[in-house]
Amino acid sequence: MDTTRPSLLIRVRDRTDGAAWQEFDGIYRPMIQRFAMARGLPFSDAEEITQQCMTAIQQHIGGFEYDTSRGRFKSWLATLVNNRVRNARRDRREYQPVTGELDALPEGGRAPDEVFDLLWRQEHLRHCLRLVRSEVSASTYEAFVAHVIEDRPIEDVCATLKMTRNQVQAIKSRVTRRIRAHMIELLGAEE
Repeated sequence: MDTTRPSLLIRVRDRTDGAAWQEFDGIYRPMIQRFAMARGLPFSDAEEITQQCMTAIQQHIGGFEYDTSRGRFKSWLATLVNNRVRNARRDRREYQPVTGELDALPEGGRAPDEVFDLLWRQEHLRHCLRLVRSEVSASTYEAFVAHVIEDRPIEDVCATLKMTRNQVQAIKSRVTRRIRAHMIELLGAEE
């Protein structure tokens, strides 16, 4: 399966490759929307920013050539989204009464680049979790989610799913390795 990030970016150059666009959209659309909302935009504005960014990507991806010496896709996308969010926030202030309350809204105490990096990792991890979910049994995935994602005590997971401690630990190790392999396949040495 051709899922490495450079390959995905090359595949989406072909506007007729629906599978590539679906995979790309599944990773990047939620990330862009979450970033816009984390920067203080309401859902409707975040949706608009997301659509603008996806349209810009579609318009410019045809001329894309993967060359890490010219910069990373992640950096280009972060700049694109940051600029759109800044413009939207500026435009919203132009049409709203000026008050200190609006300007003092918290943004989570993190710089935009930190927020973007966090969301970048989270969305790629979610994508890898979706891939792994289709590769393992339902009970394996359920045990992994309960113990690792939900951070439930191993004793609770064992009792609920009728598994031994060794089985749950083996599942954690095996699924974590698969997720890590997908992350490396998707992002390469970048992350």
